[in-house]
Amino acid sequence: MASVQIIYAAPFVLLSVVAFLACLAVPRLRRYALQALVAPVAFGACSIVAFALLAVGWDMLDERFGITPPHWAPLAVCAFAYFSFGVAGAWVAVRLVQRFVHRIRS
Repeated sequence: MASVQIIYAAPFVLLSVVAFLACLAVPRLRRYALQALVAPVAFGACSIVAFALLAVGWDMLDERFGITPPHWAPLAVCAFAYFSFGVAGAWVAVRLVQRFVHRIRS
């Protein structure tokens, strides 16, 4: 089971490190280096948590109430939740890093 989690997290961590190094290499983008380090990992973490919660919710609705949605509905809703919660999580993480950097600099 742990290998599945590593396989899921590895691309986000790799993208995070590449974005961080790219921001460090370009002088104009150095101030965004920490945000670039945090955003991909936050996207991955928040998106998978939202996907898992939604999948559990669909399963509970089916088990408890016998509600079976059309075959395309769970996929569409889970895909929407995956991306929207991932983007929201990345945005919140970037805002927190910005506040942290602002407090350190002042």
